[in-house]
Amino acid sequence: MLTSRLNKKYIWQTLGLIAIGVLSLCGVSLFHKGTFLPVLFVWMGFTLLFSAFYLASIKRITVVVDGLETRNLLLPFWKRFYRFAEFDYAQSDYRKTGEVLRLIKNGERLLSIASNLYLNFEEIKRAIAVKGKSGFFVRDNAEVVSEYNKVRLYGITGFGLFFVLIGVAVALSDVIDGRPLRLGSIIIGVSVILLFGSLLFIYLFSYKEIKVWRGQVEVKRLLWPFKVRYYDVSDFDGSYDVLEKSNGQLGSRDEESIWLVKNHRLAVSVTEPMYRNYEELKTAFQPVPSLGRLEFMGFQSLKYHLGKKINWR
Repeated sequence: MLTSRLNKKYIWQTLGLIAIGVLSLCGVSLFHKGTFLPVLFVWMGFTLLFSAFYLASIKRITVVVDGLETRNLLLPFWKRFYRFAEFDYAQSDYRKTGEVLRLIKNGERLLSIASNLYLNFEEIKRAIAVKGKSGFFVRDNAEVVSEYNKVRLYGITGFGLFFVLIGVAVALSDVIDGRPLRLGSIIIGVSVILLFGSLLFIYLFSYKEIKVWRGQVEVKRLLWPFKVRYYDVSDFDGSYDVLEKSNGQLGSRDEESIWLVKNHRLAVSVTEPMYRNYEELKTAFQPVPSLGRLEFMGFQSLKYHLGKKINWR
C-alpha cells in the first residue's frame, strides 16, 4: 500500500495567490475608511469560497495491489475506489508546473494526478498499473458526442449570476433603504451588471455541442442551438494542440485545447475543462493533420477566437 504525501508548501502558496487575487479585485476600496469593513468581509468571504473550491479539487490517494482510493482533502468522507482494470489507458502530459498523469475511461478523464501536488509523485506513478494509450481507439462507425462538464458549467454560471444580482442590489440599494435614488449607486450597479453579465455571456457562448461521425462534424452553440454548422474532416487545414497558460491567480490552471483551423482561421475549438469526454473528442479528430503545438497566455487566444489568422508553424 502506498499513500500520497501532499506538497503543503505548494498548496499554501496557491492559497496565498488566491487571497492576493481577490484583494486585487477589491482594489483600493479596502483602504477607504468608509468601506473598509464591508469590503473586508467581502474579501474574506470570496477568499474562503475560492480556497474551498481549490481544496475540494485536491485528493489524497492510496494505491493498493489492484486499484487506488481517493479521498477529498476538504471532505474526507467523500471517497471513491477505482480498479486499475476500469481504465482504458494512462497518459502523461508535461507543463510548466510539472507532469500530470491522467487516467482515462471511455474518453472521460476520471482522475488527474499532478506532480506539483504530491511529494512522492514518481512513486505513485510507478505503482499505478494502467496501460499506455496504444490500447484506446474510437471506432470509425461510432458517433462521438460532446458531454459538458456540468460542475464547471453550473458553478461558473452561478458565480456570474451572483455578481449580476449584487449589481442589481447596489443599483436599487437606495430604494431598498427607503431613500431617493442616487446617480452614483445606479452607475456602479449598472457597471457591475454589464461587466459580469458580459463576461458570463461570453463564457457561455464559448460552449458548443459537437458531434463527430464518419468524417462529419456538427457544431452548435449552447446559447444559440438553432444555427448548426457542418464540416467534413477534410475541410480543415489541420489542428493545433494548444496550451493556454494562466497566471495562477484565484487558483486558475493551464488549459489544454485542440483547435481545428480552416483557411488559417480558428473554426472549432475544444477546451479540456469544458468537456468530460475531452480525450474521446480529441481522438475523434485524429484524421485531421497536426500542425504542431501552440503555447501562450489565455488572454492572447482571444484575438484568434475573434478571427485573426493563425500563421504559426
